[in-house]
Amino acid sequence: MNKLKLCILLFICCVFSPVTMAKGIPLFFNTGDELFEVEDAPAFDEGYKVGYACERFGVFGADIWTWNCKLMAINMDKFSAGELPEEMLQELNQKYSESDRIRDPWNHYGAAVIVALIAGFSLWNRKKTASESEVPAAG
Repeated sequence: MNKLKLCILLFICCVFSPVTMAKGIPLFFNTGDELFEVEDAPAFDEGYKVGYACERFGVFGADIWTWNCKLMAINMDKFSAGELPEEMLQELNQKYSESDRIRDPWNHYGAAVIVALIAGFSLWNRKKTASESEVPAAG
């Protein structure tokens, strides 16, 4: 029965998270580059806009850790990034910080939700197992 509950939990995480594929095989973890738009940031030609390009590690599409974030000209449709001129970069770095990145709720809080689900499932399972192991006293 425990394996069934774990499979259901895994299924829920897979269904409600973005799917990452490698050669047609779904993956539970995500690594590589990620682009983030910045709200009210200047736009350039050909669909480029000021944003952050970061490296990331995630599980079920939810970021666990992002690092090496750089302010760049990004195009979300083409998933491409380009360098900004140095004088513009200094000005924009003062105006926009990494906390200004636009992130969807699952990307931002999904890791915490996964940990909470696993912890809740573990506690519920432990409590249920403890109540089943209680033996009534013979009278």
